[in-house]
Amino acid sequence: MNSEDLGREVSELHGGQDTRFGRGPGAVAGAVYGLVSIIAIIAGASHFDDSAGRVFAFAVVSSFVIWTVHVYASILAESGSELAPWRSVLIAGVRHEIGIVEGVFIPLLILFLGAIGWVDDGRAIAWSMWSGVVLLVLIPLFWLRRTGRSWVGSLVASGACGLLGLGLTWMKVLLH
Repeated sequence: MNSEDLGREVSELHGGQDTRFGRGPGAVAGAVYGLVSIIAIIAGASHFDDSAGRVFAFAVVSSFVIWTVHVYASILAESGSELAPWRSVLIAGVRHEIGIVEGVFIPLLILFLGAIGWVDDGRAIAWSMWSGVVLLVLIPLFWLRRTGRSWVGSLVASGACGLLGLGLTWMKVLLH
């Protein structure tokens, strides 16, 4: 099976939709889920005296576990409905859930900069959470405008998603 056949088979598993690398509603949903998850993980894992390195390690492991479970669930769902080869189902599952990885990337990068000492620990933790809030506002705005939604509807959805991020950020204040 060449890569073109494999790509066609993966595309067919997802209704003809190309979900690779941020394309498609599945990737957008995964990115939002990844952002909400990483903000909640950072809020729960960070305390006043925590190092960005410890929070980064905890967040990476937690994000990997969340992503792996989603890939597994996607593989299970695809293999139950189709008699596709395992390799195709595995690739489809990874591609379907890549949005989660994309969603956690920037907050984790900021935590990593704190872990290696380029950014103060407290700032790295705060900035990683705030980057997630900003992305929770921008993703719906760009996605909905790209799909032809009105500015008003897109801004309302972006505001709602941003409020979710703010609520999670406030959770850190309440927890600590």
